[in-house]
Amino acid sequence: MQLKKHIHNIRHRLFSPDPARNGLPVIPLPDGPPAQTKAGVDAYLQLLFADIAAYAPAPVPSSIVTGAMRCGKTLVAQQVALRNRLYHIPGDRLRNATHLGCDQATKLRLVKYIYKRLLLAHPTGLLLEGTIFLDNGVTLPHWATRRGVPCFAIGYALDDPARKAESMIAFRKVHDCWTSHSRSDADLHRMARQIVQHSKDIKARCAANGWSYFDLDSAAFDSERQRIVRTVEKQLRGATIRR
Repeated sequence: MQLKKHIHNIRHRLFSPDPARNGLPVIPLPDGPPAQTKAGVDAYLQLLFADIAAYAPAPVPSSIVTGAMRCGKTLVAQQVALRNRLYHIPGDRLRNATHLGCDQATKLRLVKYIYKRLLLAHPTGLLLEGTIFLDNGVTLPHWATRRGVPCFAIGYALDDPARKAESMIAFRKVHDCWTSHSRSDADLHRMARQIVQHSKDIKARCAANGWSYFDLDSAAFDSERQRIVRTVEKQLRGATIRR
């Protein structure tokens, strides 16, 4: 009975284009708590697959976009998805629907199961995005690479932490940003140092595994983002689809 109610709660939220995101589909969220179990996840994925089919994405190879926090990966993913008619699946939204609040072992098990099912069912048409792919214990990029799924990572390995912090401070003065409500300028300087170090770790990991990595320059964020979008699109056109 609870599973039927869970399915009902998801069903009425399917495929609702959001004008703020220029018509990209917004993946459904349950009205109730996250699925957290395999049965709940299966019910959710059944309806998500229906949503993907309704959107009818283009036959472009499915891919993964990940990277350090605050590196513009969501903007890159949205633009690539919009320009190429891909179904964009943000990791944070999928987390909220499926494994939010789970213990680490359950989270790792569900993440592996969810993303493998998505990529096996849809070798084309999806753009998966988020930091989850670089979390400790998550092996999905290795599995995806073996299947020919392109993996792209973005970071600030060459950036100066002080300059990165100043760009984050300047950004929130003119844009709505979650850091405005919870982080001081000193906090942003600490965060910038962590982002740059994490980016260096990501860059080394990408080099070791053959994943595509892009360094961003904080001083030219918009033009750098466009450069990455064009490069990702070029690599996707040359990718081989494996079924």
